Amino acid sequence: MAQNKIKQFGFWVTLLFFFGCTEVPPFIDYSKPILLAKDTTYITSDIPQSVLKNVLIEDISGVKCNNCPKAADIAHKIQGKNDEGRVVVMTLHSNRYGAFTAPYSDSKDTFNTVEATEIVSNLIGEPSGLPAGAIDRKLFDGKTSKVNQQYETWEAQVNEQLVLEAKAAVELEIINQGNRKIIANIKTTFVEADATPVFLSVFIIENKIKSKQKLPDNTYDKDYVHYSILRKGVTNYAGTLLAQSIEAGRVFEKGIEIDIPEKYNIDNCAIVVLINKNQGGVTEIVQCAEKYIE
Repeated sequence: MAQNKIKQFGFWVTLLFFFGCTEVPPFIDYSKPILLAKDTTYITSDIPQSVLKNVLIEDISGVKCNNCPKAADIAHKIQGKNDEGRVVVMTLHSNRYGAFTAPYSDSKDTFNTVEATEIVSNLIGEPSGLPAGAIDRKLFDGKTSKVNQQYETWEAQVNEQLVLEAKAAVELEIINQGNRKIIANIKTTFVEADATPVFLSVFIIENKIKSKQKLPDNTYDKDYVHYSILRKGVTNYAGTLLAQSIEAGRVFEKGIEIDIPEKYNIDNCAIVVLINKNQGGVTEIVQCAEKYIE
């Protein structure tokens, strides 16, 4: 009997050692190839002299999080104060916080997406609770994390970013071809040279979705209206590589063909474009843009 116990113990130690030493494999992009209607790059001498930074608020939220509506209200009030489209809100429902984000049994939809989960886990960082958020995926001076769970301070961080000059200008045009097919024409002009890789990320977000939500008083609103929900990545969560390095005046023009899934109300959908960095431990939103489908 004692010998059997020793053998069993040895088996479990071996098993633990085997799995404990297994390396985490690198990220593999299994997303579908992007259909390009246009794909051009060139150098221009007509470099914009001054481009203001647009700012991304990523609101990490959940339908069972009672204070998440407060954070959502703050994010969209900040956006409303900057009506020139310079503040983009993207609401992320990660799969990792079931107590806050698992769908209700009587809900027709779930907002949880792989893209939101990967953005939070790999580009922002896991919060210790919800609501939480990040501004431009930036580690601000004096902070130890890009995650900001004090949503009352989001506006101050947004304002800090809004006065900066951007490294790139982004022009976004949406062509509605009918039958839920669109082309997003994206023109990115780099104002400054950059010696590190730069990526293009494209997402579909949806507004005005009525779905059950827990409220601050711990009651539930089955007709709560959700905004800026990240529905789908056109690229993978980290984006597609534009170039390993960039010269000042480098222009990228890409026309991306996008099918809007039937489950989304196309009249309430927008396309969000992020020019970003996500390698070498550096995450940064270089520039962002949003445009509704008309």
